[in-house]
Amino acid sequence: MKGHILIVDDEALYRQLLTSRLGRAGYRLSEAADGEAALECAQHGGVDLALVDIKMPGIDGIEVLKRLKQLDPQVEVVILTGHGNVDSAISAMKLGAFDYLSKPYKLTELDIVVERALEKRMLARRCAALSAEVALLRGSDDTAVIGRSAAWQRTLELVRKAAPLDLPVLVTGESGAGKEIVASLLHRWSPRAAEAYVPLNCGLLDDDLVESELFGHKRGAFSGATADKEGLFQVASAGTLFLDEIGELPAACQAKLLRVLDSGEFRQLGATALRRTEARVVAATHRDLDALVAEGKFRHDLLYRLNVVHIPVPPLRERVEDIPLLVDHLIRRSARTAAPPQLTPAALARLCAYRWPGNVRELRNAIERLVAFGDRHSIDEDSVCAMLRLPLENPAPQPSPERAFTGIVPLEQVERDYVTWVLEQLGGNVSAAAQALGVSRSTVYRVLRSTAAVS
Repeated sequence: MKGHILIVDDEALYRQLLTSRLGRAGYRLSEAADGEAALECAQHGGVDLALVDIKMPGIDGIEVLKRLKQLDPQVEVVILTGHGNVDSAISAMKLGAFDYLSKPYKLTELDIVVERALEKRMLARRCAALSAEVALLRGSDDTAVIGRSAAWQRTLELVRKAAPLDLPVLVTGESGAGKEIVASLLHRWSPRAAEAYVPLNCGLLDDDLVESELFGHKRGAFSGATADKEGLFQVASAGTLFLDEIGELPAACQAKLLRVLDSGEFRQLGATALRRTEARVVAATHRDLDALVAEGKFRHDLLYRLNVVHIPVPPLRERVEDIPLLVDHLIRRSARTAAPPQLTPAALARLCAYRWPGNVRELRNAIERLVAFGDRHSIDEDSVCAMLRLPLENPAPQPSPERAFTGIVPLEQVERDYVTWVLEQLGGNVSAAAQALGVSRSTVYRVLRSTAAVS
């Protein structure tokens, strides 16, 4: 796949030359006539390589390089310089530039440098992906990673794009949908993965304790402060600070959090000196922050700073086709034996048809109860209905009156009626029905065609 190249040069002639040459090679291109425009373009992410002129009015190429690396440490930067600025170009390489080209440069030389820089970028991406796979194979509980549904794949793609960007992220979604795991993936798939990941649920602490937890305090700062305490911003300074239930953050802390996001500076309770933190902030909430802003309970400017990157987490009812995969994973994990209990097709159909108001967390708890207290060999529909407190209505589809007759029911008719019933339970989702029945989609379609032929 061709990469995305950002061309930054105040001279229109050079921008035109580069876009003409690289455009013919099939790269996706963006242009910026100055440093401010370049940084605005890079804020949206997705830039693989930046070709940056070193001498520009306003923000020069060296400063653009620094800020691009802050936004995305893995972005590659090639400095474009005149013969008199070679020393500056070498200094830029010490700051992380991939290479430099002296004007006027040969276009063949440009082609080689661009190709090598993008190759390095793609290798870094593959290494990050492999590291994530290794972490999964080591047994981490990433139930939210499991799933092939379009809704969940869109969320994971946002996570992959946002993870390497050194920007605040706001994760929204219903309780139990997987916001915490999304936050941990943002950390694990980022260049900060080797540093601390520090979570804090803002809704579990009293208002007067949240500030101390976040920023720390000096001895004697308040009653009971018998020793100095490091705040979580300091603990997570080179890593990621996950603020869950950000909508519950007290008003006094909101202003201080805003300052940290703007300047990276904070002051411990009872201290006079400012301290700095490099922590990346990931916040999450199940509440409507826009509504809280309208009610005067949440700062509009804080929401603006937190919502630089927004990742919505879909509820489980919008990921019905993922339920069979999640159930299989959870049963194997809960059983902790070589022979986990088997789930009958009817039981799986019931699980897929349920609305799951508690989302993945509720599903995990349900499977753990079924495995712990159910039959060691099989989980049937009765067990699922009893656990979910569902009425066991029509446990098996009955032959339609016009087809009923006295005596034995033909096997084909039973198959047609059962597949039709499973589809009805799953809202017509053929993929989920195939998973529940343990057959291919083509088999489901074959039965449906036979049903249409009979009717």
